[in-house]
Amino acid sequence: DGVDPCFFEADFTVAASTARLIWEGSWALVELLRRERDSWLRELVRGRRVLELGAGTGMLGLAAAAAGGHVLMTDVASMTEESLAPNVRANVAAGGGCPSWTGSDSAVSSGSAAAQALDWLLPLEAQRHPVDVFAAEIVLAAECAWLEELVDPFVATLAALLAPRRASVCIFAFRERARASSTCFVSGEEVLRRLGRAGCDVRRREAVAGRPGMEEAAGGNTTQIFEVRRRGAGADACR
Repeated sequence: DGVDPCFFEADFTVAASTARLIWEGSWALVELLRRERDSWLRELVRGRRVLELGAGTGMLGLAAAAAGGHVLMTDVASMTEESLAPNVRANVAAGGGCPSWTGSDSAVSSGSAAAQALDWLLPLEAQRHPVDVFAAEIVLAAECAWLEELVDPFVATLAALLAPRRASVCIFAFRERARASSTCFVSGEEVLRRLGRAGCDVRRREAVAGRPGMEEAAGGNTTQIFEVRRRGAGADACR
């Protein structure tokens, strides 16, 4: 009792165990998807092949599927098997006849959803089955690069996914948690600096106010939303 069911798995880390939480960055992107008017994010994912990194419980990816995206949600294997995949199965309608890049017909409203393990510490080339992650057109990443140990693997993974003839843009949600004295948390400025060093251009899209009572000591109650692209790529995919 009281022991994490994935504690003895090879890919278990403290960071991975937080996948069961729904972070404010995910809520912020869900709110953008739910906007009744001028939802640029809903228009972006509709009909597109969407890959979510660090999907956790799958709430954001399922919302993107309900908005019309064909979404492959990913996380480390232990969390995918224990939490993410069961949540996807509980929310899809099998046999919906929905065109999907994942090869399944698991419909969610006008989109589709599937789950697959993806470990940023392992070569992506070895993780292209059963679904080829390099076939994604859009990447979603909500608060999955907040610890020092996560940032470099995240940046390397995202840079590979945004390489030429691959995904055109990542929508990245970040909520500031680092203080000047932090040794574990990484600041948004530092994450953006490392993305730039990896050959990515980053543009701030907007700030989304958080839910009441969810203020952070370091960063208030706001989630910053960024567009991340491979340097030199155009901006046609995200209007």
